[in-house]
Amino acid sequence: MMRIRMPRWALHPRQWRPGVVLSILWLASLTFLAIFANWLPFIRRYNQLPKGPAARKLVSYRGKPGADYWFGTDKLGRDTFARCIFAAQKTLIIGAASIIAALVIGGLLGMLAGYFRGWYDRVLTVIFDVLLAFPAIVLALIVVGRFFSSGDLHLGLFTVEKRFFGVILVLTLLSISPLARIVRAQTLSLAQREYVLAARGLGAGNGRVLVREILPNLLPAMFSVAFTGLAILLVAEGGLAFLGFSVQLPFPTWGFMINEARPDIVDGGAWAAFFPCMMLFLTVLSFNVLGDRVARRFDIREATL
Repeated sequence: MMRIRMPRWALHPRQWRPGVVLSILWLASLTFLAIFANWLPFIRRYNQLPKGPAARKLVSYRGKPGADYWFGTDKLGRDTFARCIFAAQKTLIIGAASIIAALVIGGLLGMLAGYFRGWYDRVLTVIFDVLLAFPAIVLALIVVGRFFSSGDLHLGLFTVEKRFFGVILVLTLLSISPLARIVRAQTLSLAQREYVLAARGLGAGNGRVLVREILPNLLPAMFSVAFTGLAILLVAEGGLAFLGFSVQLPFPTWGFMINEARPDIVDGGAWAAFFPCMMLFLTVLSFNVLGDRVARRFDIREATL
């Protein structure tokens, strides 16, 4: 009887626990809603104000969660559910762009430091330690508040909001050092494996060894760190938005919505802050669950930020 051999990266059916399944379903559903929010009929526009005789009833948080407004309305009568879905677009883009850039830069630096060692390793280690020692929130406030306060930034054929680009840049800078240290630790171990020594003995150059032998074995660790790091960056963006240093209107993020509704919680509009908090909580929890599962699957002990 022929047996089907599962690839090493695949999860065994026994590892598809309820937490993993629910996390995948949540992230898949959220991504689908965020991408197709403009075309789905049951999602209103994020800045749509109520019209007609019912407009006055919805102002000042009078539109409670119900059949018409699943998450209620904010103080201007806008649909909180629609704003949460549209906010997911910006929040996920910021987190994904930051972690991908940090993985490319930090992964490259960490791999080179762990493979070549010597003075290159010592210099990069000092740089990583300095960046880790610098207060993250202070660096974020300085970079975003001083250099990316307002206006648009022209990048060739593209034009982006300065604050949007600044948040991605600062989150990338804060993620490079921990990611590079993790990749460096993995590379130090992989560089002494038999297959790497055999490749060197057969005359393979450093570039070939790094790309063909070490990098494929680093990908599981980097994949695990990407999930955990993305969860941390989503919380970091929410913290910046809560302090007023993230993306501004008209396109909100979850952190901005929480900060916007915070002063009015005592006025009977707690749902306007509660539901963005829950969206952020469930998303961060899902990424952490998946990151932990991947780390256990590949026995990655260094994948901790």
